[in-house]
Amino acid sequence: MNRVAPLQRATLAIAFAIGALPCGARAAAQADSASAPQTAAQTANSSAAAAIDAARKQVASGDLPGATRGLRAYVDAHPRDLDAARYLGDLYYRQSDFASAEQTYRAVLAIAPGDRVTHDRLGGIYAAQDRINDAIAEFTKSLPETSAYGHLVELHKRIGDFPSFLGQYKTSADAAPWDAAAQYAIGTILVADRKSEEAIVYLKKSLDSEPRSCATMSELGSAYLDLNETSAASDILRHCLGINRDDYPALVNLAAVDIETRQYDEAGTLLAHANRLAPDGPEALIDLGYLQDVYQHKDAAVRYYLSAIAVDPLARDAYVDLGYDYQVEHLYALAEAAFLKGLSVVPDDGRLHYLLGVTYADQGKHDLARQEYQRATKSDEPEVASAAERDLKALQ
Repeated sequence: MNRVAPLQRATLAIAFAIGALPCGARAAAQADSASAPQTAAQTANSSAAAAIDAARKQVASGDLPGATRGLRAYVDAHPRDLDAARYLGDLYYRQSDFASAEQTYRAVLAIAPGDRVTHDRLGGIYAAQDRINDAIAEFTKSLPETSAYGHLVELHKRIGDFPSFLGQYKTSADAAPWDAAAQYAIGTILVADRKSEEAIVYLKKSLDSEPRSCATMSELGSAYLDLNETSAASDILRHCLGINRDDYPALVNLAAVDIETRQYDEAGTLLAHANRLAPDGPEALIDLGYLQDVYQHKDAAVRYYLSAIAVDPLARDAYVDLGYDYQVEHLYALAEAAFLKGLSVVPDDGRLHYLLGVTYADQGKHDLARQEYQRATKSDEPEVASAAERDLKALQ
């Protein structure tokens, strides 16, 4: 699935901690009462679109195993239907059945070796299993049609060769300033690396060459919001939606602008539209969960975050917000579990380390808290690093 570029997060007004954050990427999915779950035989005889739609409705009703069985029957009967097979792999992925997901995606690639979307999915499987080199290889094969740059930034940082990775893309972009794809690639990488001011220069060059590229506009909106330039972010994202009102990344990113400026009703409308377009989009789920936090509907927010994790186990922001909600409710064991799971996905994430430290400190586990605060002082988010330094001093 397409992933929306991370945006600078607006924190809730919490004095003692770095709080929950919008993703910048649904209300709880409602089961369609008019459509009963299909049997395996019925599914196998339906069209591809109908089979996928039936599976989506079963997932929305909470029957993920049933959706998987039904779609498996269809794919067995139509092995060359790549859309259905790819979605079947996604369903296995959500259930952490990585072996079945990998087998399904590889079957797709055996038929269509150049299918970039499936390479992106397979990269996610390998990253979830900490198979870093395999994940990098698959994410790289998915470019440029997918939004794998953010994952590649994180993975290259984990293996220690990020400067080389960054340098290669920057050299290519600087050698061909007219090449929209090269400018977009380095711009996206820089946004993921929180170098948004530099990213804007490259993204504007890309937009000069391809002025109707909503992908570039959405990324540019992310970069502006990173710098708290909400007016510029809103303008460029609305321009994109004037070209394509159904552009999912622009809808979610504009909703993040509205959340930043506390226009919550407008954000909710945009996210509802995004969710209708892509019911499985984790970004819209996370941000709708964040809106529920704003409205103090914690139980509903938790459901959204858990749904986002089910959709994309690599969704770092869902772990942040889920753990935060558990922490403020003093559900410390659940908070620890959420933060630790998030750190298994992004081991060097300063915000997760900081919030885990807060959770430990609240329980009197001061030695563990100091360790987490120390790690968080290296965060690339200045407000997180500052809070970690402050709280570390308080525990000395």
